[in-house]
Amino acid sequence: MFNIRYKPLTSAPNTPLKFIFAACKGYYPYFIFEVGYAFCNSLFKILVAVVFSKMIGYFSSVSIADFSWRKALFYLGGILAMFLGTNLIRFVRDYINENVRNTISWRVREYGITYAAGHSAAYLKEQKSGQLAQRIISLSHATWRQLLAFTRLDSCTWLIFITLFFIGKVSVWFLIPIVIFGVCSVLVSIAISKKTTTLKKMGAAANAKFSGEVIDSLSNILLIKLFGQERREITKLQSDLNDVNKVNIQAVKSENFLYAMQEILLMTFRICGIFMALYLWQLNKIDVAGVVLVLLLLEDILTYFSRFFWEATNIRTSLGKLADALTFLQIPHDIIDNPHARPLLVKKGKIEFKNLVFGYTPYKKVFNGFNLTIHPGEKIGIVGKSGSGKSTLINLLQRSYDLQKGEILIDGQDISKVTNHSLKQALSIIAQDSLLFHRTIKKNIAFGAPDASDRQIYNAARKAFADDFIKQTPHGYLTITGERGVKLSGGQRQRIAIARALLKKSPILILDEATSALDNETENDVISAINELMVNKTVIAIAHRLSTLKAMDRIIVLDKGKIVEEGTPDSLIDKQGKFAKLWQLQQE
Repeated sequence: MFNIRYKPLTSAPNTPLKFIFAACKGYYPYFIFEVGYAFCNSLFKILVAVVFSKMIGYFSSVSIADFSWRKALFYLGGILAMFLGTNLIRFVRDYINENVRNTISWRVREYGITYAAGHSAAYLKEQKSGQLAQRIISLSHATWRQLLAFTRLDSCTWLIFITLFFIGKVSVWFLIPIVIFGVCSVLVSIAISKKTTTLKKMGAAANAKFSGEVIDSLSNILLIKLFGQERREITKLQSDLNDVNKVNIQAVKSENFLYAMQEILLMTFRICGIFMALYLWQLNKIDVAGVVLVLLLLEDILTYFSRFFWEATNIRTSLGKLADALTFLQIPHDIIDNPHARPLLVKKGKIEFKNLVFGYTPYKKVFNGFNLTIHPGEKIGIVGKSGSGKSTLINLLQRSYDLQKGEILIDGQDISKVTNHSLKQALSIIAQDSLLFHRTIKKNIAFGAPDASDRQIYNAARKAFADDFIKQTPHGYLTITGERGVKLSGGQRQRIAIARALLKKSPILILDEATSALDNETENDVISAINELMVNKTVIAIAHRLSTLKAMDRIIVLDKGKIVEEGTPDSLIDKQGKFAKLWQLQQE
């Protein structure tokens, strides 16, 4: 019972209540366990008041001569035992449920991250990472708050029913104002909290948007400073923050109004209860012990009612926040694994583009019947003007988009029928702006092969001509690279990316403008590292600097999604076609 094992969340509905039940799946016994403990805890709490009233009744009914210390100590011992039992049970319940809530909260966050990661690169490029992260965090936090509110609501419910039972035993007349008070409180809560829930949902959406704007500004802080736009960005963020505050202030006003109305009802009921108890005592309908018990329980039940409505309001509020956080789970993945997908097995590295038909919009095709075969171990260079289809071809090979028609084969296996994970494992990509994590150089190199030994990491760095400059950094391989590798130069980032690709050992290598942002001297070092990386691999290289493609086996020249020239670099230069013209322009 106390061994709370982690169980991943594998699927989840997109409506708040159904999502909560799905998130708790596998942990229901813990909540049943909590319900039982909550009942015992509530019963012990009420029994303390019962025993205390009995003791007061005993003291008021006997003379000094007839007073019995034995009976008095019996009552005091009973109160102490109930008090200790109550706190022991509460400790056990809180320990178990805190662990369960945190475990469920973490599985929800993990599911959110996994779901977000399941989207295609094309989708993620359109999203603000900060806003997406805020929604994932809100999803986890709102679930945690919801479970906490449910737990407290369960405890309050038991306390209310057990208290009503003991009050009814003293006199059923007390139940009438309690019922009236309960009905009025429920009606007031429903009327006001509905508006509060809507405002909280609007606030959560505004806050997620604002978080995205903040992170977007912070990630581009160097660009902002470069253009001297600090004041403009701050003014923009202040305007966004004002929008968030307006909604939040309205929600707080609505909440405060609800609590004020509940306090008025509570005070009215408290006064009515005292008058009724005194009136029944005057009529000799109840004794002193009954008056004490009723006054104690009435005070308690008011507190329980107040807590009950507070938690009920929290549940509605959390549901509003949860509904907003769930919006990103309602967006289906555009690139998903085929139900019968198998892992991609690459033995040779042959790539075939067969009759590709693809366009970003239905009305304009980038490719319409495109064909290209890349033989195992062949090194292909792809050139062409902007918009000719170079990057699109690479994106399709990575399955960032699905084809309208045709197929892409790797060693005869259709990439749409293999698992996305295995496809990504078969590809190593070095782009113009190599992405690095805000982690150590060592961890960045080992990112594609997390189980690599230190010796393998150092060997990869040496082959990438990165070892020398790494050793000159403040902490060597343990130096933090900064966000997106900002502490390193472009050439240094590229060489770390090459070391990362070397360590990954993927059979297919994609070079997407890998040297275009480098100076000539740095470019020569990086090209030397790339030549080491290209050994025994099938290579596709896109480059505007045609000199970097001299080592390629074949050059493909694209224009408007069609192959207009192909051949070795030397043969295309001799041919005096499009490639030769581009080559000549770069030599001048």
